[in-house]
Amino acid sequence: MNEYRRDVPTLRTPDTVPTQQSRPGLPVTPVMLAGAAAAVVAMLFTVLFLLTRVPERAAAVAVTERPSHTVAPVETPGEQPTSSAPTPSDPPPTGTPAYSQAVDPCAAVGDDLVRKLTLFPDKSQIRADECEWRTLDPAAALPGNVQFTLKVSVRVLPGDLAAAQQQLLAQRQDSVLLARQWSPAGVGDESWSTLYTLEPDNAGPTVATVGARVSNAVIQVTYQRRVTEDPSGHLTKGAVEVAKAMIAKLGAGG
Repeated sequence: MNEYRRDVPTLRTPDTVPTQQSRPGLPVTPVMLAGAAAAVVAMLFTVLFLLTRVPERAAAVAVTERPSHTVAPVETPGEQPTSSAPTPSDPPPTGTPAYSQAVDPCAAVGDDLVRKLTLFPDKSQIRADECEWRTLDPAAALPGNVQFTLKVSVRVLPGDLAAAQQQLLAQRQDSVLLARQWSPAGVGDESWSTLYTLEPDNAGPTVATVGARVSNAVIQVTYQRRVTEDPSGHLTKGAVEVAKAMIAKLGAGG
């Protein structure tokens, strides 16, 4: 029987199973694994950074908001607190009301003074008791620091000195909300002045305001310039000069 047996070829089973590295394609190296791990770590740090940035942004917004007017200002000698109520320096007015007719605010300031303070005045009047002059610059060629705005108002409260004083104090409080403090202006029967700058890190403007009561008439002057400060007091001096001119005009019969 054995002499007729033929040798039949058999298949040999490999001792090992091919691994992933033996397959055709790009081999995975330790450098590639390290790069992938670094990318994952970078993504985790990015997510954590964004999550922690949210409260910081909210805090930044809270800091840049304008402080409430209830915050007490830093007082300096000669400056008054921020109250709008009458103080010992605001005694009740006495005397007889001197004015009964409305006053034209545009006619209460002379042309020469307006030109002196605004250079090339462009007048506008929206309300009957207010007048405004701006530096005319049609070609937009003037630098910001020579652009001025002068605004005046005259309000007559017939027969009521107390109402005129309350009007003056209300105007003072409105201005103090931005300026934080006020000083006596030394004009009329009673007066005040403030100075503040809007957008101090940019280009202003810096605004000087003077309010004054003459009998039952209330005057307010706002003089501003596109600057971030007024160390020489030019704006306040200009506003006081206008207030004095308006008071003289009222005394002369308007």
